[in-house]
Amino acid sequence: MKLIACTEGHSSKIEAFSLEMIAAARSIAQAGDEVVAFFAGRDAEGASASFGAADRLIVARATKSDVIPAETYALLLRDVITAESPGLVLVPYSANGLDVAADIAARTGWPLVSYVNEIKRHGESLTIVAQMYGGKILAECEMQLPAILMINPGAFAEAAPGAITAVSVQTIDADPALTSGKVKMVAIDVPDYADVDLTTAERIVCVGRGIGDEASIDLARNLATMLGAEIAGSRPVVDNGWLPKLRQVGKSGQKVKPKLYLALGVSGAPEHLEGMSQADLIIAVNTDPKAPIFNVAHYGATCDLFDLVANLSDRLRAGSGR
Repeated sequence: MKLIACTEGHSSKIEAFSLEMIAAARSIAQAGDEVVAFFAGRDAEGASASFGAADRLIVARATKSDVIPAETYALLLRDVITAESPGLVLVPYSANGLDVAADIAARTGWPLVSYVNEIKRHGESLTIVAQMYGGKILAECEMQLPAILMINPGAFAEAAPGAITAVSVQTIDADPALTSGKVKMVAIDVPDYADVDLTTAERIVCVGRGIGDEASIDLARNLATMLGAEIAGSRPVVDNGWLPKLRQVGKSGQKVKPKLYLALGVSGAPEHLEGMSQADLIIAVNTDPKAPIFNVAHYGATCDLFDLVANLSDRLRAGSGR
């Protein structure tokens, strides 16, 4: 059986979750199966240099656009599915993947399960554990192959990056599909990270809706200073104007991988987890014991974040003699 792992990248950068898709496929591949990575974009060389964990790589190479719209990506993927006849297609939970997975499921008639955390294979059937209601509930379901799964970022460890042999790479032309598509890329607006680049921070203190108001962020900011950390926020915090956009972590913000990630009052929606679940050490503080952030946290506390911040700050001051 063939398993197709969908990957993404743009601006000469391969998305880290691409390696997770390959790892997910490899984790359930059986003897005689073939893991096929699919990439659509301009950086064919980057894909070839990164996806060595796959058995084969199919590159839909574009020369006219750095970003492949979901409409075009889905069209190219449908052609690959027709040619390869896979038993399983894995799509990342991303802005692109949300549209692509649904499109492919509608056109193939195959079952689709989204927000997948775990996969177990039993011959030609799968047992899936997936998130519901923003991750507050984990649902287990059975499905028959062929099927489509949309995988949560962070659910699987990244496959080891490495080059794939040239004979295992098949290249197709993506430009005709881009030209005929209704969605066109006009421009790429890249934020100016001169003030802060969370992707390089070794320690991050992130505040969520549970911080209450803008003034309370100063408590977390002071703690971050004592820890030598950067202050960051979840989307609700940024949407309220309490922190600038450059300090947002998540799908529509920055994707970070610090050595320490302290989440204060962050519930842990899938969009947020996508941006931080690969941190080396995650400590979560939330009064809701069922908050999804605890599914990825290494340590957690179900207490009032203000009590914890105050006590931790006192300990740090005492230890430093200040």
